[in-house]
Amino acid sequence: MRRCSLLLLLFLALPATAHAWAWGDTLTVIWKPLPNLPSFARPGDTLTVWANAAPAAGAWSANLRRGTHTYGLLPAGGGWQPNLGRWVLGFQVPPGVPEEMYDLELLSDATDPDIARHSVKVLPAYKTDFYFAQISDTHLPAHPFSSNGVINPADTSGMGDFSAVIGDLDLIHPEFVLHTGDLVNEGELEDYLAMYEMSRANEMLTHLRDPIFVVTGNHDIGGWKPTAPPDGTARKNWWRQFGWPWLANPPAGEPVHHQNYSFDYGLFHGIGMETYINNGSYDSYQTGQYGAQSFTTEQLQWMVANIAAVPAGHAKLAFFHYDFGGTNANGTPCTSCKQIIPQNVGLDGVIWGHNHTVAEGNRAARPFDLGLQAVIDGRRAFRIFRVSGNQISPGPMHKSGNATDSLTVAWSGPSDGTRSNLTATVNNRFGEAWEHGRLVFEMVWRDSSYAATGGTITQTILHGGTASVYVDCVFPAGGLAVVNVQASQPVTGVGGAPASGVALAAPHPNPWSGVGALEVRFRLAQAGPVELEVFDVRGRRIATLHSGPAAAGEQVVRWDAHGRVAEGLHFIRLRAAGIERVQRVLIVR
Repeated sequence: MRRCSLLLLLFLALPATAHAWAWGDTLTVIWKPLPNLPSFARPGDTLTVWANAAPAAGAWSANLRRGTHTYGLLPAGGGWQPNLGRWVLGFQVPPGVPEEMYDLELLSDATDPDIARHSVKVLPAYKTDFYFAQISDTHLPAHPFSSNGVINPADTSGMGDFSAVIGDLDLIHPEFVLHTGDLVNEGELEDYLAMYEMSRANEMLTHLRDPIFVVTGNHDIGGWKPTAPPDGTARKNWWRQFGWPWLANPPAGEPVHHQNYSFDYGLFHGIGMETYINNGSYDSYQTGQYGAQSFTTEQLQWMVANIAAVPAGHAKLAFFHYDFGGTNANGTPCTSCKQIIPQNVGLDGVIWGHNHTVAEGNRAARPFDLGLQAVIDGRRAFRIFRVSGNQISPGPMHKSGNATDSLTVAWSGPSDGTRSNLTATVNNRFGEAWEHGRLVFEMVWRDSSYAATGGTITQTILHGGTASVYVDCVFPAGGLAVVNVQASQPVTGVGGAPASGVALAAPHPNPWSGVGALEVRFRLAQAGPVELEVFDVRGRRIATLHSGPAAAGEQVVRWDAHGRVAEGLHFIRLRAAGIERVQRVLIVR
């Protein structure tokens, strides 16, 4: 009790800036996909969504959202599952959705709108030759422990380490990232001392451009004995933000207490295993169920069944924080046991973390069994695994952000949507080439195509007066890559002759009072169907200005909302000839 009082006094003595953190996005309606358990989908695929709502809920709808862009998903079956105690719904991704990470929005007639950020990756196809990344032991937001009597909730040094790795991975552009545990430093400290460790970690995951799959470590779902929160607090905190609350009392249709999971990317099958220490040094929570430490018999039986169900010809990888050895029959930790031996269970490899300074393992072994150093404390480690067909090849450990290991980008000007000609020079100090590197140029919108040198433009996404130009390129080992993007012709107004044949002018007046008519002009090179709609900042459609055929040439549509539209920023979206244009209008009273 004395220690807790000292900690509280130290916390209260901190400056006001230390209190700037708050609860993040806890699980409400969407239970899957999540930022730490994302889903892949191609246009035309059906996305599976787990939802927490009463059996009587209905009128389900879903959208993919990114910035100002909203893409409505098509209902594709599913319903209430009484044996699971949740809804399992299907939604089809429509054609034309660009490749990107999206937030998922889910709505019904019985729930408030819910959003799972950074949870769906739309991709044009699964690659057969690609790479993915592993990181481990981020210990967010920082490594000091509350049990030492001094803790500063404003310390974000671990977030700085993670940001350095994120910066490199966003350029290297892996198809996905595997995080092998200890995402946070002390899983107990969400409410206690207002640390909000998991909330801050949840936010950090969204800074990656690619999907990340996270498994738990002993710091995530364990707690130090000297601290005040009771045993089980860390595990319950994890369930509140990273799923799933039913694990405390599993439903009949899914009688498991662990959060093991698996996912597929083409011929790659990844198996994430929950790991923890529960022997009293961290937690001592429901030891009859969870034992002294992972893995439990229930977990291993699940893993064996999961591996057996994978079709022949697939690569199979298990990732976890550490093989702690399970629990002896007398309830004590089995300190000398190794439970997952890849060649004994049909795995192509296992990867793990926990040992912050582990030496490089045998990368040539098949199957491989490799540890990775930590991100925290300035180590900033990551590893890239290359996949060709069903063969996985581990690369060496790398460290971000120093003179010999890092990626840096020098821009010829701001990549902020104001330039029509922009060059990026990438200096790859790593001794490994990144053949699937990606740069995103934020350019002024030129109503025509863009041209690139030094790389290949894969897609262009328009945002009203700006465009995101995606360029894939190779960053040579220990060398430079110079990539230029240039608009092919100057900006044209709605009355010009755009190469794409579709233009949307800025609405007038802007700002607008909402009373009287708002004038919206667009131009088509050829007659065809048009959708002209208005959305609010939450992505909800609030008006359809035109839906149907339109003649070639300039068109004028006037919108009289009769004062019934809310104040704030709104977006006008034009879709025609497979092209989307967006303009903004600010409504003020």
